[in-house]
Amino acid sequence: MIRLDINCDLGEGSGRYRMSDDLGILKWITSVNVACGMHAGDPHMICRIVESALESGVMIGAHPGYPDWQGFGRRSMNLSAKEVYELVLYQVAALHGMTRAMGGRLHHVKLHGALYNEAAEKPEIAEAVVRAIIDIDEDLTVYALSGSALVHVGMEHGLTVAEEVFADRAYLPNGRLAPRELEGSVLISKEERMEQASQLVLTQTVRTVDGSCIELAADTLCVHSEGPDVISFLKELHRWAKQANVQIAPVQFA
Repeated sequence: MIRLDINCDLGEGSGRYRMSDDLGILKWITSVNVACGMHAGDPHMICRIVESALESGVMIGAHPGYPDWQGFGRRSMNLSAKEVYELVLYQVAALHGMTRAMGGRLHHVKLHGALYNEAAEKPEIAEAVVRAIIDIDEDLTVYALSGSALVHVGMEHGLTVAEEVFADRAYLPNGRLAPRELEGSVLISKEERMEQASQLVLTQTVRTVDGSCIELAADTLCVHSEGPDVISFLKELHRWAKQANVQIAPVQFA
């Protein structure tokens, strides 16, 4: 039977401001990536998400990004590899310690926004990220864009790596995500998202923006919390999985 881990980025607000129904979404996913307070999030929101994830049996991950609130971490900051190491070390250590203090254990790390994309392209950035993770806890799993530099560097250093695909983002022919400024880069309709998720999970392939079809390993499927009718989509994903004999469960490697 095919296993499907569904992950989602949550806690991406601050104070009274909420970007999504985080607690409602937690009921329908198996892994959560918790914003660490740089691109979004705050200590109170982190505690709320971690507590609810522990109650729901959802795997908890750190979601570090660039310290760019205005740009929501989606703009490059041209940091050195040393600066990236320190930035990731700081954020992952915070989630690691907070999760442990609340009686749980951090499961994985998934980068956010521009940092995610740059670690996928630049081996020196991927190396800095991996070193930071290992220096905190070498048993942490890395969620990385399928086929990217971060996948290869993480494996070279002996980390467990889950190759990530996206239900709601369009792909370029080289396997990278289409830039958000490109029209059609974010899939809006539920039908489009379901079709792409089904293709990725069942065939490990995806149709790109130019109509070609490429292969992608799919260990974990990301569904963005800010997508339209996200809970309705997640429920539909669960119904489809049951019919397709796909087991929705956290990432597990033999």
